[in-house]
Amino acid sequence: MKSILILMVFGVLAACNGGSSTERLTNRLLNNSMDGIAGAVDKPINLTFEDELGILDVEIKNLSGDVIVRGKPKEATGETTVRIEPRIEIRSGLDSKMKLEELKWKAHIDKNNYGGRTLFIEIEHIDPNAWFIGCDIEVDTARLGAVKIDTKRGKIIVDNNRGAVTLNTIRGEIRVRTPWPITKPCCLVTAQADIIWTTRGEGSGEFDCETIEGTIHSYCRYGRWISVDKRNDMNSLHATLNGGTNPIVMRTVDGDIRITIVEDPHATGTFHWP
Repeated sequence: MKSILILMVFGVLAACNGGSSTERLTNRLLNNSMDGIAGAVDKPINLTFEDELGILDVEIKNLSGDVIVRGKPKEATGETTVRIEPRIEIRSGLDSKMKLEELKWKAHIDKNNYGGRTLFIEIEHIDPNAWFIGCDIEVDTARLGAVKIDTKRGKIIVDNNRGAVTLNTIRGEIRVRTPWPITKPCCLVTAQADIIWTTRGEGSGEFDCETIEGTIHSYCRYGRWISVDKRNDMNSLHATLNGGTNPIVMRTVDGDIRITIVEDPHATGTFHWP
């Protein structure tokens, strides 16, 4: 009974956005425990990039696994850290250690076409049929700009971004929370999982949200929210925030969509809905 209660507490902590060291440790502990039972994990790869000022965009292409990218809620400086933890989802007759060693990764920061910099992370495997191989990835940076992530069978969390997001996964929830106004096009797509969007009311957007076998919940108490489209129902939402024309597209199957637009997104947690 005690073990069940401990797992429940860990589960609640792991469902948070992972901004504190306790939440990060809990999330890693749960992931490692499940991978240890069903598959295998390798030693994490820790990288550090010097702070060169300016906003840093992030692009990640993962085979599978969780991807968490965090910025800072206020102006800040500091290094960019990357943690890549290779893992194998299932135990098989193959040598798990050998398969993990065949995993290839790239991580580098380059200048982009917008006068800033972009962190690129790409995970590959020499065997194209090794679908059960992937990585859990965490990125922490001081000034997070636009984020683009492609993964499978893992959740995506983006915290404190200042730019657009393009997020794709399967069998993993997507969570975006930021106090910075979002005025760029965004696209969030998953399946068999929820989408949670929590932002400030100074942003803008033309929302186009659909779910199959799910429900859409929207709550806007800050900003000019217009949601009178005839197509709107429990699993379809077409609305505008502050007259914005930048598309914000959300799609999921067998999952809910929660949109919360408030004065302070950090005061609205995953388990605290107004």
